[in-house]
Amino acid sequence: ADGKGIAEYTAEEFAEKLLPRLDEAQVKISSMGSPIGKIQIDSEEDFEKQKAQLEEICKMCNMSGCRYIRMFSFYIPKDKNPDDYKDEVIAKLKEFVKIAEKYNVVLLHENEKDIYGDIARRCKVIFDEIPSPYLKAAFDFANFVQCGQNTLEAYDMLRPYISYIHIKDALWESGDVVPAGEG
Repeated sequence: ADGKGIAEYTAEEFAEKLLPRLDEAQVKISSMGSPIGKIQIDSEEDFEKQKAQLEEICKMCNMSGCRYIRMFSFYIPKDKNPDDYKDEVIAKLKEFVKIAEKYNVVLLHENEKDIYGDIARRCKVIFDEIPSPYLKAAFDFANFVQCGQNTLEAYDMLRPYISYIHIKDALWESGDVVPAGEG
């Protein structure tokens, strides 16, 4: 909004600058498209900053009647096995979930290339390790294609956790994003 991502706003700025315009246009927010979790797993400074940002975004959700915040499960260092970071990922995600629970907001984990939860098996690990009504899946078909993950297999595995679906598609051969139904 106005050239800034939602995580760059404070709740106070949101209330003053954005919410009145949304209300005037009768626009409702279904999900805040945050960058929460789009940081390196080993950056404690960024993690602390994102916890504060998540608090603000949760407040914005409560002000606007929005129930969901899209988030991710951390970038893993290049040439490292994501499975080796499971415990650290789960511990940090649990901290995010505690914040969401405080505000009665649901975090939607989006599968994305190069994060811990980029393939269905690791997404399922997240949901099995954190069985919370405040953590659900935002299923992105194109992102699974870009990771070489069979999308039907992923959907079947994650179906119980899915609360949100991105209407997005990609070509299997190249990973290029294309209009829905053309991938």
